[in-house]
Amino acid sequence: MAQQYDYIILGAGAAGLSLAVRLANDPWFASKRILLIDREPKTRNDRTWCVWERGAGYFEELVHHRWQQLHVRHYEGQLPLQLKGYEYKLIRGIDFYKHAFATLAQAPHIQVLYDAVQQVEAATGLVHCANGSYQATHIFSSVLLQEPAMQPADLYLLQHFRGWWVETDTDCFDPAAADLMNFRTSQQHGCAFVYVLPVSKRRALIEYTLFTEDTLTDEQYDEGLRHFMTHEMQLSQYRITEVENGIIPMTNLRFPASDGRIVFIGTAGGQTKASTGYTFQYIQKHSQALLQWLKQPGTPLPQPAARFRFYDTVLLRVLHERRLPGADVFFRLFQNNPADRVFRFLDNESNFWEELLLMNSTPKSIFVPAALASLRG
Repeated sequence: MAQQYDYIILGAGAAGLSLAVRLANDPWFASKRILLIDREPKTRNDRTWCVWERGAGYFEELVHHRWQQLHVRHYEGQLPLQLKGYEYKLIRGIDFYKHAFATLAQAPHIQVLYDAVQQVEAATGLVHCANGSYQATHIFSSVLLQEPAMQPADLYLLQHFRGWWVETDTDCFDPAAADLMNFRTSQQHGCAFVYVLPVSKRRALIEYTLFTEDTLTDEQYDEGLRHFMTHEMQLSQYRITEVENGIIPMTNLRFPASDGRIVFIGTAGGQTKASTGYTFQYIQKHSQALLQWLKQPGTPLPQPAARFRFYDTVLLRVLHERRLPGADVFFRLFQNNPADRVFRFLDNESNFWEELLLMNSTPKSIFVPAALASLRG
């Protein structure tokens, strides 16, 4: 017999844990039985999340470092960004995991299970694992049951990256300032840039990131990082203490919001920004919206405004079809607009007037045909 729960969360990544922590912290859900399932415990510092944000965020206590000074660098020059109240914040994966599981351990209505999910029945809410079966009224899944079919008009790129945590024996970094995008690296594989995120005068995360159709080998990522460290950072003596890797889809493919009793979350639920790959802040907004949805039965699931999907498609088309080098696209965007306007736009929080100003700042000969092609589908 399947054990009964009110909610089951599949996956203990950023999306699953963000939702679970909110359910643990909100007294309204104290009477609910909740089960979180993942294959294995999270014990490694396997990733880093960075967000720009005004004021305190939901996981503010986990911020490992923050910057009030950001730069975008290009071979044509450098842009110091005027943040106007925004901060750029870094959260380490291991800190997030420890905090989340400590919170869940204090919530008697939430159970954590480590097991392999073998089958999910969307219509009945049944989850079959290797060592048992479980049923719930609502299932929140960060894993798609099947891949959505690509349509002819769908575009697909990957944001893929490799990051080095490096340490030096002398003061080499400015922990007050970070490079949001440094395009002074080879563009031979496509749009490529480097994050430079110092957390002290002798320690920094240097992350080589690409927006392309295909991933690279570890040797190619490492060569890109070594070249950047030598030629841009002017550093030859350093130690690599940790390495991070990641792949994030950038696509206008329509991910299903739900299927039967299943609500999809995270990337599986369309919470990755199609044109940039940004995900963490979208997960936070979606998680909070889902709590309100659960408290108000019958209301529709939260959905982003359709116009932002169109903007993403246009920008993704420009990048995918290489109508303009990606380095130039983003450098021009920040060069011709205040940073806070760009941040609101990339967060899907801009108003229509701001969006008109942003569109007016882009090369018409490039973006108008891309927009028309996107309208035609």
